Amino acid sequence: MKPAFLAALVACCLASATWARAETILSGMASGLDEDSIAVQGKRVRLWGIDAPGLEQTCKRAGKAWPCGREAARALNRLVTGNTVRCIVIVEDKLRRLVVGDCTLGGESLSRWMVRNGWAVMARQTTAYAKDEAEAKEARRGIWSSEFEMPWDWRIRQRLKGR
Repeated sequence: MKPAFLAALVACCLASATWARAETILSGMASGLDEDSIAVQGKRVRLWGIDAPGLEQTCKRAGKAWPCGREAARALNRLVTGNTVRCIVIVEDKLRRLVVGDCTLGGESLSRWMVRNGWAVMARQTTAYAKDEAEAKEARRGIWSSEFEMPWDWRIRQRLKGR
């Protein structure tokens, strides 16, 4: 086979595989589970593209510790509980227990809302919320109103303590 024909054949197969795959959508009443996860239709959905302080993580304001991880969880819970959200499933484990999704409420991204309000930072693998994070930092919203350790660094330190 000629390389050009083979490339066209591969492109055609990939395109038709993409068209054949239907998006998995979860939609329904939601409740907050923790700092970056919600429940929809009985499934735990971790919000895509963000990293929020861990539930037990604390931040410092004026030299005093405050439970920023719990506050992040409360903010998400207040936002979604009793409201209908729509999540496009991005990743689902083989047992269909863990779902990572891009979720919206009234057309607004929950991940973007968490970052814009200072309750989460952008995950390291994306730049999707750079403008929102800069805005939250500038306005000193949520965790940006305090001294804090990046959530991924805090988790690593917690794991090392457990050794």
